[in-house]
Formats: sequence, structure tokens, C-alpha cells
Amino acid sequence: MRFLRRMILEHLGLKASALAIALALWVAYSFEPVVETGYSAPLMLVNVPPGLEVAGEVPATVRLRVRGRLARLLRLAPGDVSVSADCSQARAGSQLVKLAPNMAGAPYGAEIVGITPPEIEISLVPGSAPLPERK
Repeated sequence: MRFLRRMILEHLGLKASALAIALALWVAYSFEPVVETGYSAPLMLVNVPPGLEVAGEVPATVRLRVRGRLARLLRLAPGDVSVSADCSQARAGSQLVKLAPNMAGAPYGAEIVGITPPEIEISLVPGSAPLPERK
């Protein structure tokens, strides 16, 4: 019992100060507003099947709706967010590729909630054969 009392009452001022600081930080963080804003992000076509090339116009950027704490979103730089459209299932010809928020990479503390346009049309044509590997 004496040990427990000493453990609680010893350095009581320091413990109260630490508790006050922790409480102040928690209040400051929890009252920071959550906002939603728009960003332009570069669009990259990845996993294009071998022997096929993209022909025609493909948008270079897409518009993202991003949600997060105000301070975090104010620190986002244009290069922090990008969209990678997977074309691994694509075949030769014209087709629609759906874009979803999970295709966008966002830094910690930011959540992608929407993407515009929701789909893009790409045209794949047979291209030059890949160069053989040198031994």
C-alpha cells in the first residue's frame, strides 16, 4: 500500500503537467476540421500488355476529391497524389477503363473519395515488338 501511494503521489506536479499537455494536444487535434477539396493528379497507364501501344488522346490528368484534416491537406504537394490505371486486362482496340478511388495513391491522413472522370476511353493498337534481351 505504501508503495502504491508513493508511486501515485511522487512527482505529482510533473504527472499533472504531462496530463495537461496530452489533453491540450488531443483537444487541438480533435477540433481540427475535416475538409474535402479537389486536386488535379497525373494519370498513368500501367501494365499495358506487351506488343500493344496506346494510340490517340488520353487525358494527362484527372480530378480527385480528397478528404482529410485541414492542416494535412494544406501540406499536400501536386506530386503527392497520382492515379495508376491498370490496363493488364486490355486488348487491342478501343475500350473503357474504369477509374476508382482505390487506384489513386494518397499520403497518410488523406482519403480519396471521388475521381472525375469515372472512366476513360483508350485505344490500343499493335505496336513494335519489344526488343529482345541481350545476354
